[in-house]
Amino acid sequence: MAKLRKLQGADANAAYAPKKGDAVAVYTYKFKSERYSEGVELATRHFVEGELKAKQKRHNIFLRHPSTHELVNVSFFADKGDVGKWHESSARRQILEKVRPYLEAPIDVQVYEVEGVSGVA
Repeated sequence: MAKLRKLQGADANAAYAPKKGDAVAVYTYKFKSERYSEGVELATRHFVEGELKAKQKRHNIFLRHPSTHELVNVSFFADKGDVGKWHESSARRQILEKVRPYLEAPIDVQVYEVEGVSGVA
């Protein structure tokens, strides 16, 4: 496997676009109001660092909702990536330990499969 690296914006879109059958995990973080900005920074930075350590090719879309102190990460697993393996990885556990003090509630996790991808241009 080629060495993975962190990509942003258009580079991330060009490297991997989700396709039918790919696993998707949706993580909803509910942060303490006074720790929201710090929590978002930690989660967005450390989540991707953990994926690099776990050697998983992924596409993440982070969505902020400041008025409710939430961050949603829609994480697409490339090449039939294993969500269960990620959830049990030491890299993910390390992220959870760093982020936990900022959370108001446990991270909500939902797992799906891509049915299709479409767009309008």
